[in-house]
Amino acid sequence: MSTNSIPTNLASVQKLLQRVSSAEKTQQREIRITIEEARTLVTELALITTKLGSTVAEIHTLLKEINKTANEVDVKFDGGKF
Repeated sequence: MSTNSIPTNLASVQKLLQRVSSAEKTQQREIRITIEEARTLVTELALITTKLGSTVAEIHTLLKEINKTANEVDVKFDGGKF
């Protein structure tokens, strides 16, 4: 799966968040997930992390370009007439 096609709905992450919330409300001390749920969760988290890393790199590059152009001054002399 390409990092550009990361689904907006990450089901395993949402499911884990719901389970944690439910566990907190019922004062459970732990939650358990199956190995299949863990694999899916790891895959989704890896995709998110990869996409986030590339997005941060793109932002950094854009900020460097903006900073460079903001610091450059273009001076033009016009021989003009008095």
